Amino acid sequence: MSSGEEGFEHKTRKLIYNYISAHPGSSFGVIRNFLDLNDSTLKYHLIYLERANQISSKREGKRRCYFCKGSQFVSQVGPIVFDPNLLTENQRRILTGIQAKPGITKKELIEQTKLNRKTVSYNLDKLLEQKKIWKVNHSGEVGYEYITKEKLYYEMYNRLLLKLLSDEIDEATFLRIKKKLESLDVEDIRI
Repeated sequence: MSSGEEGFEHKTRKLIYNYISAHPGSSFGVIRNFLDLNDSTLKYHLIYLERANQISSKREGKRRCYFCKGSQFVSQVGPIVFDPNLLTENQRRILTGIQAKPGITKKELIEQTKLNRKTVSYNLDKLLEQKKIWKVNHSGEVGYEYITKEKLYYEMYNRLLLKLLSDEIDEATFLRIKKKLESLDVEDIRI
């Protein structure tokens, strides 16, 4: 980054550049949604980066796709798949709140994170989709917990026990599945 390096002093601009560098060919909407930016902010910084000759864009169908200078065009036709381990800043804030207080309700998350209800609801849905959290009944209200491999193992065992107690499975099946569960290393459980 020789000429225009001064443009990277701006935190948001640097974040956008780094995202495009890691995900060449991303469209405006994908960048906006992933980085939790509003349209005008993203547009301003993309124009700045293009004028500073740090990125380029190319129209693909109805989308405009962005690339760092020197990167090759990669077609993004079809669904764009992201690494589910990548979290937005809002998702990290919400997840930190959930980890700090397992069973926290949406209302408590709104108060704690200072995010609006729509933003919290949207990001909770995304975290549920990514299997980072699950819903729990907490004092008669819906709460949220971070999913760990240990909790997942415990939940699987409890559900198996409930199936036995409600006569959905017989004792031989219960013991066979229980033995298989016990032989699993917690590290073998994929979330």
